[in-house]
Amino acid sequence: MSIRDYDPLAIIGKGAFGEVRVCREKATGSIVAIKKMKKDEMHKKNQIIHMRTEREILISAKNPWVVGLRCSFQDDYFLYLVMDFCIGGDFMSLLMRKDILNEEESRFYIAELILAVEALHKMDCIHRDLKPDNILIDKKGHIQLSDFGLSKLSVSY
Repeated sequence: MSIRDYDPLAIIGKGAFGEVRVCREKATGSIVAIKKMKKDEMHKKNQIIHMRTEREILISAKNPWVVGLRCSFQDDYFLYLVMDFCIGGDFMSLLMRKDILNEEESRFYIAELILAVEALHKMDCIHRDLKPDNILIDKKGHIQLSDFGLSKLSVSY
């Protein structure tokens, strides 16, 4: 696997260590989101453990409330996480687009968020960075949590 196996389509997010792009997998035509992180920046800021934790959570999560990890790989300069692309964008964009959620929509998204957090806690995972930007909307309108860089895997509470 390498980044050459994908055609970049658009940048959908930027962070302290890199960016997230929507890409098309050349072999299958599948649309994916690729999180690309700079190794040297992560080493300088002692953040390697956070990336490993994020990868471990995504690998073990196997549930509908967490964005799916398809694969991960690296080259000399970057680490890559290839994830399912959530076509609905993030919850912050939804809130900005709608301005106000009606009561039914509010109940729906709060209920899904409670179920998602409960699923994480059953995995002994604490997200620690829940915010509208890290709540994605899939093609059916359901939420999926993302960005587990600050998460903590605990043995018990």
